[in-house]
Amino acid sequence: MKVEKIEQHTPVPSVIPQPSDQERAAAVKSVSGLVRAFAWSIHRPPTERRVCEYRTNIHLPRTYLATKGEDVKHVQCGTDINRFVHAHYMESPAIEEEKEWTNFVHEDEVVTRRHEYLGPDPRVAGYFFDKNGEIHIRWWDSFLKDQWMDNNKWTLNVAMDPSGKWVVEED
Repeated sequence: MKVEKIEQHTPVPSVIPQPSDQERAAAVKSVSGLVRAFAWSIHRPPTERRVCEYRTNIHLPRTYLATKGEDVKHVQCGTDINRFVHAHYMESPAIEEEKEWTNFVHEDEVVTRRHEYLGPDPRVAGYFFDKNGEIHIRWWDSFLKDQWMDNNKWTLNVAMDPSGKWVVEED
C-alpha cells in the first residue's frame, strides 16, 4: 500500500489587495520601459508580425504630433499591420507637401521618405484601438525621448490582474 502525502492547497484570495501608489508608479515605469525597449524603428522592416483581426481604419500621422494632419487608410482582415505601416512610411510624400514640413533627417533635395517628418528617430511602440475599433500608432522617439500618438502624448495605465500580475489597461 502506497501512502501519498497530501499537500494543503492555499486558496487564491478572491479579492486582490489594492497596490500602493508607489507600487503602481514603479509598475508604470517598468512597463513603459519595456514598451520603449521593444519599439521598432520605422525606417527598418519590422521583425514581428501583428495581424489585423478585422476590417478597420488606421490613422497615419503625416508629421510629428500630426501637426499637418493624418492619413486614414483602410486595413483588411489578415493584413500585417507592422508591414503596412512600414510600407506607408517608406513611400515619398507628395512634392507640394514636403516643402512645408520639417524634415528631421536632412535638408537636401534628396529623395525623402514619409518617416523623416515624424522626428529624428521615430519608433512604433505599439497600437491603440479606439472605441470604434480604429487603430492609432503609439510612437516613441528615442532621440527626443518623447512618446506621442496622433496630436497628443501617451502614457500607459496599468492594473493588477486576478493572478497579481501587472497588465496594461486601455482607456
